[in-house]
Amino acid sequence: MWSALHSESASPAPQPLRHIPVLAREIFEHLPETCELIFDGTFGHGGHMEYFLSRMSSTPRVLACDVDKKIMDKGLHFTAPWKDFITPILDSYANIDLRAEKYGLFDFVLLDLGVNLEHFKDGERGFSIKVDAPLDMRFRNDGSVSAKDIIATYPKEKLEKILTIYGDFSPKTAEYITKALIETRKKQPIETTFQLFDLLSRLHFNQKKIAVVFQVLRIETNQELLQLEIFLKKLGKVVSCGGRCSIITYHSIEDRMVKTAFKSLADDWGFRLVNKKVIMPQYSEIQRNKAARSAKLRIIERI
Repeated sequence: MWSALHSESASPAPQPLRHIPVLAREIFEHLPETCELIFDGTFGHGGHMEYFLSRMSSTPRVLACDVDKKIMDKGLHFTAPWKDFITPILDSYANIDLRAEKYGLFDFVLLDLGVNLEHFKDGERGFSIKVDAPLDMRFRNDGSVSAKDIIATYPKEKLEKILTIYGDFSPKTAEYITKALIETRKKQPIETTFQLFDLLSRLHFNQKKIAVVFQVLRIETNQELLQLEIFLKKLGKVVSCGGRCSIITYHSIEDRMVKTAFKSLADDWGFRLVNKKVIMPQYSEIQRNKAARSAKLRIIERI
């Protein structure tokens, strides 16, 4: 009996779920020499900042920005040793100009545009195809349009457009999916993840294709590309001389937007491309963290 009890007490406590930061070493190696004020626009669980702050000789002020309070609170817990240097901001990174007006120009700006692992593991939020839950998919619960609302209200043309642009479906396939969605919603609302999953399965889509449809709805629900577009238009005015911006993308559209914006900044705004070729994770990192496999890193510096 004692042995069993002892064994139980000696078991390690379960560790809280945490998103693993991608390309942290590569970003750290390209931090600017002077780094007193950092804007982390996608703070999440604080993995990148913990990696940087634990290795820096002096501790900068960090503006930790995120739209998801639950995830931000967990990130603040993980980065508690540096709490006196971290200012949490519950807002979109697209409002970076408002932060620059208050705190000054940034020496380093970071965006990691990937979805936090917790969004998928927290099945109740509707991001995962593996858990039956309301089709919500909002990063923040602020009364904005949910994925369920998009399916219920978007006209045919708009549904086809987002499926084609965000999901890279052919026009014919987008029309096929849209027709099924509209015919089904006339009979009964599509309100849960499993309802949508079952419908797409009946259309003979495999799990990979179904996951892409879920991704399309998530991007549209949170206006992710619009937020990035707004941010990129403001970037040239918020970075200090010698300051840098690193952006990690996971979607081809996002990467094209960043590549185009960085080229414009380099041509017309007094910036230079730190890496002309995109930086991608090494094989060893992908083996440790499969979420890194589609990551692409671009870095720019104001000169």
